[in-house]
Amino acid sequence: MILIYFIFLIESSDCLVCHEDVKVSQPHDKINCTECHKGIKDLPHDVPLSAVKCGDCHSKIGTSFSLDFHFRARKRGNLKAPDCKTCHGKHELKVFKKESITSVQKLCNSCHKNVLYIYPYHLPRYSSKRCLECHDIEIKKKLDTSVHKNKECMDCHRMVYSLEPENGKHVEKIECNNCGLCHKSEFREHEKSIHGEGIKEKKPAAKCYDCHGTHEIFKATDKRSKVHYSNLPETCGKCHSDTKFAEKWGIPIKNPYELYEQSIHHKLIKQGRRAATCSDCHGIHDIRPHREAQAYINKLNVPETCSKCHEKEYREYSKSVHFKSLKNGNTDSPSCTDCHSEHRILPPWDPLSPVYPLNVPKTCADCHESVRLVQRYGMPKMALKTYTKSYHGVALKAGNLEAANCASCHGNHKILPSSDPESPINKKNLPKTCGKCHPAAKSGKIGSVHVRIDKTVKNIKRIVSIIYILLIAFTIGGMIIYCLLDYLKKIKEISSKKVKEIRFEIKENLKFSRAERIMHFIHLVSFFVLAYTGFAHRYPDNVLFSFFVKIQEGLLRSYLHRIAGVLITVIFLIMFFLMVFTQKGREKFKGLLFNFKDIEDAINLFLYNIGVKKERPELNHPFTFYEKFEFWALVWGTILMGVTGFLLWFRNFSLGFIPNWVLDVFLLLHFYEAILATLAILIWHLYWVIFDPFVHPINISMFSNKEVTKVFVD
Repeated sequence: MILIYFIFLIESSDCLVCHEDVKVSQPHDKINCTECHKGIKDLPHDVPLSAVKCGDCHSKIGTSFSLDFHFRARKRGNLKAPDCKTCHGKHELKVFKKESITSVQKLCNSCHKNVLYIYPYHLPRYSSKRCLECHDIEIKKKLDTSVHKNKECMDCHRMVYSLEPENGKHVEKIECNNCGLCHKSEFREHEKSIHGEGIKEKKPAAKCYDCHGTHEIFKATDKRSKVHYSNLPETCGKCHSDTKFAEKWGIPIKNPYELYEQSIHHKLIKQGRRAATCSDCHGIHDIRPHREAQAYINKLNVPETCSKCHEKEYREYSKSVHFKSLKNGNTDSPSCTDCHSEHRILPPWDPLSPVYPLNVPKTCADCHESVRLVQRYGMPKMALKTYTKSYHGVALKAGNLEAANCASCHGNHKILPSSDPESPINKKNLPKTCGKCHPAAKSGKIGSVHVRIDKTVKNIKRIVSIIYILLIAFTIGGMIIYCLLDYLKKIKEISSKKVKEIRFEIKENLKFSRAERIMHFIHLVSFFVLAYTGFAHRYPDNVLFSFFVKIQEGLLRSYLHRIAGVLITVIFLIMFFLMVFTQKGREKFKGLLFNFKDIEDAINLFLYNIGVKKERPELNHPFTFYEKFEFWALVWGTILMGVTGFLLWFRNFSLGFIPNWVLDVFLLLHFYEAILATLAILIWHLYWVIFDPFVHPINISMFSNKEVTKVFVD
């Protein structure tokens, strides 16, 4: 009784004798100091005083606070975590009402920078045990393995309206603000990102749990995490594989996930290796649209973004004319994605890659053949067209991966203008550059790959083209007319009453020996192999050749073409030897020489076929004018095709004594002569030995030791 009496004798005014600077504000100004500072037995009192227990009066709030993450943090020893007086003060109390949201926001932001205050702080709180009484065991299993396993349910689900969800609204849906209470820096980044902006605009943009999950949240380094680098593409692909979603919200790339699945980056990840994934290029939480200057995928920033993995390539590219132009603000200048693409980045050995050797010219031509860019920046015109007509261009198009493409001469990343002393296409460096493939070029003069520079060469090639086009037109056109008239005349004779009977006379074949027939057969097969493989080289995209040129990346075509060329050359040399060094050969050679009778026969047969002459002329024997014409055309064609073919084949040797532009002219001659020879064989030769009505179905003299002659009896 005495103690109780003594305590009640101590008034707040007694305390203020010493603590005169203490000012107690409402609502605590009506209560005595000793109601909070308990244990004071006498004045002056002992120090330190026991801690004030606000929960003695505010029991409901005290119960809630005991479950709060701030309280649990203090319990773990983190004395920086707030308690009652941190927010409300000690004596001059701060009382927060619903209308004082700005003050509360400011208070919370003193620790949680820029995180919105979303709920009244002192809410009825329930332990996780209470929550898990209803929620199934699956959630508990997920929480037990999650990084949040030590958290209370209400740390995230701040607002629980009722523990009886059937009576109405149960719990407030979690937003990014909730996550931001703990993950403040991540929240700030996300809030400014394209996703955060989308959320503000009420668009279906990605929230925290869309990427990280709900209850099964793991560290990003955990392979079970949805944001682990091996799972991230699929996580992002939940939204970014929907083309309708992209169209609706104006996303320029409609199917990035599908494209990324085909990339080398994704394939490496599937192999268990670390490679670039979505967040490496776009950012983690601070994902911004490419048009924003801060975006990692802004064109000006792409090289630096790629450099995180490709440091060597970045160092080379940073010295290039492309990079310098880009840094000066020229967004037409190419960066990494212009050549390698964005999501479907394929290795250079993949035939579908823009930087695959066969595709490099087209990739470069996207800029260097653009009318707009050529005019704007004064770049050389027709770079691709002139390259594709060169030896290198034709060889590359035909599938020869070793043929020089743009990168072979200009470089891959460190592309410099020809005026730069370090440029591989600088005049002083050309012997070394070309010498990588052509050793002879190290000491020789180097011609231009892009022949547009040399007007003389252009004129020479133009003259060659005009001459051959006229030659082909007149020669083949004349053959077609001559053979057609002969065919129609003979058909008319056979179908008329003049011819009553057709007899076949068989006699020994004295025109060709067995060895000559074998050589003819080899020549026949080799010629058609040469024609097919040669035109496949020139037109690899044509439906007749496209499947063939892909076999062993064109090696089969190349080997067959060269083997056939060697066989025809060998047969030609054997024929030449026999005609020079054997009696029979010399006699045959004399018989193949043209004379006036051959000219007379050709003219008379033409006049007979058009009805001017009444009698069919008796032709020269043992060789007719059309056989002699074929023979000397064969000699001319074999020499021209053989010389040009072998010089083009052994290009390194050729460059030792002739300039590069001459080989380009030889390539043109080789091509046009191939057209002329092929058409001549198909029209002229096949007519006289197969389709001639007096010979049909075939002249067997080249395949048998017997010779069959048709005799028409009238």
